[in-house]
Amino acid sequence: MGLTVTIPSGTAAHDAVLRAEAARSTMSRLLTVAGHDLKQPLQIALMAIERAVLDGVGPRAAARLGLASDALQRLGRALDDLARSSQADGTPPQLRTVPLGPLLATVVSESQPYAEAVGVELRVHATDLRVYSEEAMLETILRNLVGNAVKYAGRGGRVLVGCRRVRGMITIEVHDNGPGIAPERLTGIFQAFDRGGRRDGAGLGLGLHIVRQTAQGLGHPVEVRSRYGHGSVFSVIARCVDHRRISDEEC
Repeated sequence: MGLTVTIPSGTAAHDAVLRAEAARSTMSRLLTVAGHDLKQPLQIALMAIERAVLDGVGPRAAARLGLASDALQRLGRALDDLARSSQADGTPPQLRTVPLGPLLATVVSESQPYAEAVGVELRVHATDLRVYSEEAMLETILRNLVGNAVKYAGRGGRVLVGCRRVRGMITIEVHDNGPGIAPERLTGIFQAFDRGGRRDGAGLGLGLHIVRQTAQGLGHPVEVRSRYGHGSVFSVIARCVDHRRISDEEC
């Protein structure tokens, strides 16, 4: 059964478009301001933690401060992503060759402390494939997809990051064995502040919105497959650099 969307006609359609554009512009400005203005108190908190460790604390306190520092650094990267994605309608990005191996390793390494803290097994398949993209923007997409997967996999869950090549295109996939997404919620999960129906305080629901905005700026399709109760697979697709020299493969 398909999704039916009613498009208003005439003046009503024009007014609806204007209202939607005004709302989008307001949201973009709000996210840009939030992404920049929240960085200062974040940096102060990080410096305070660093000073506390240097002043000398016990091993258990040092470990806890380390976790706090990791969490604040993740928040800082999320704020950078937020500011970047809200400006995705600006100057077109310059696409260059991006090696996926180091990029995937970096994203997974950054998310590993969080995964360990919440009891999720996080793994990545190594690869030497390369794509045409903008590295910082692609990293933003992958960081949010991996962070989202870890968050929803839950304690004892598993997240696997890898890629596959088919007919000159690379599909980078993030698999999780979490609760999955109910069919009626799939159409709205990339909207800002949508949290997949969760009411447990798990974030603001901006991660997948950032993914969509950034991917649109790059021209990279984003897909999601999900079985309710069995997990989800989020994918981003980019053009392979070496499409004439290597055969189709999985990594």
